[in-house]
Amino acid sequence: MRPNALIYALMAAVLAAVSGLAYYAYSASRALSVRERAVMLDTMRELAEEKILGIESELIKSDRSVFYRVNISKLSELQEFLGEERPAVESVVILDEDLAIVPGGFFTKRRGDRVAEMRALLQERVIPDLDLPRSASGRRGHLHTYYDGRPYLFSYLRLIADGHSYYAVLEADLDYLVSTVFPQFFAVRSPRLYQVVDGDGELVYGFDFASDPDDVVVEMPFLDTVDGWRLRVAQREDSALASAGSRQLVQLLLIASALVVIVVGLLVLLWGLSRERRANALKSEFISNVSHELKTPLSIISMFGEMLAMGRTKSGEQATEYAEIIWRESQRLARLIDNVLDFAKLERGANVYEFTEGDVMEVVERALALSARRLRAAKMELLVSPSPTDRADADPGDEEAGAAEGGEPALPLVRIDAGALTLAVLNLIDNAIKYASEGERVTLNVERVGQRLVLTVRDFGPGIAVDEQARIFERFYRARAVRLEPIRGSGIGLALVKHIAEAHGGDVTVDSEPGHGAAFQLWIPVPRRG
Repeated sequence: MRPNALIYALMAAVLAAVSGLAYYAYSASRALSVRERAVMLDTMRELAEEKILGIESELIKSDRSVFYRVNISKLSELQEFLGEERPAVESVVILDEDLAIVPGGFFTKRRGDRVAEMRALLQERVIPDLDLPRSASGRRGHLHTYYDGRPYLFSYLRLIADGHSYYAVLEADLDYLVSTVFPQFFAVRSPRLYQVVDGDGELVYGFDFASDPDDVVVEMPFLDTVDGWRLRVAQREDSALASAGSRQLVQLLLIASALVVIVVGLLVLLWGLSRERRANALKSEFISNVSHELKTPLSIISMFGEMLAMGRTKSGEQATEYAEIIWRESQRLARLIDNVLDFAKLERGANVYEFTEGDVMEVVERALALSARRLRAAKMELLVSPSPTDRADADPGDEEAGAAEGGEPALPLVRIDAGALTLAVLNLIDNAIKYASEGERVTLNVERVGQRLVLTVRDFGPGIAVDEQARIFERFYRARAVRLEPIRGSGIGLALVKHIAEAHGGDVTVDSEPGHGAAFQLWIPVPRRG
């Protein structure tokens, strides 16, 4: 298995493992949340049962204490007992076997007209609804109902005295139940919310909270007293439920963050591998091209040197021609070796520049002299502005003198590494000769633009595609159109030009339109004179 395939397989395995771990963590978090919710519901259900049992036990205990004190022969004692100790009982009525109120058998805490109203309500509506003849002896019964929109709670018990049946009916004081008994069982500072609602869902007591399907709410009915009411219990927002929800949210965010980091890391790794693979391919192409570039001039030098050494020349002119070929190819070989060596130094980060104050036009003239034979061999014309003959007698450091005579001011002296800048100009000219020979001419212009000295090399060849103009200055990169042609190159010439320009505090750019040639502009800053 190839190394890249192994790396991709390992990355896929890591991603699968992380995804599985994230799913397991999420599932475990969800399961824990469900268990916590179930435990919370069970706890609240038990709590609701406990509250209901406590409240109904109080009411039943109060009812029984009254039932046990019913004595048909001593009803006055019962009235005294009710007046002193039984606030939870609103009314009491004692009935005979015919369901008629026995003499002195009606007691109520109501006053005024409400006494007669309650007596009439008992006789006309309540007693018929209780179905007392069917009640078992000694077994308490109850009725929770509404009359005229008002709630009532009645408890009743069948009693036997002197062989006769009697019935005791109690009316509970529901206002006392709601205002006094409920608050004793439903603490305000509890971590839970309580409410008692009637059969229509209307609030009877407690906080008015909405029941959302996602909320933890328990609802249980009263059984032995106000069985038309239900107790509802909900968890406060700042309680354990909210903490569990927050913890789950934090866990999900952490899992998502970890997944994002890992996926991004894998993508960066893939990008790095792709870039490294591309760089390796470019380096391989560079080595192949450089090998060819070195081999070609060496072969030519070797061949013509051998011919000179063996005297295979017909005349002195031919010997001179062979010597010029050897010299030209040696110069070409030297430039290529300089490119490779300088590029190697740049790759190592070595400082290869020695700056001194110098004249850019002298650099241009040196580059022109070194390129002359190759231009003639390519049958290309190089036009230079300003022309070296126009400035033969000019003082390169005297800008003001040139301007005073009515001509163009001389170019200023700038801080340069003459050898490196010569190499940069040679590479730009060589680039034009190699890739734009069909244009038949090249122009080289040097001018001052503000605080910059701009050197422009323009060719009239096929130009450069827009999407490749930013990449041609990358090391080892060669344009697609060039790679399709039988044109050899190292791919480091323009990268060196850019590095040299930046080392001088400037830059190099290209302006090109396919089919209309290309203009490379190398600029360096002009120092301000004090």
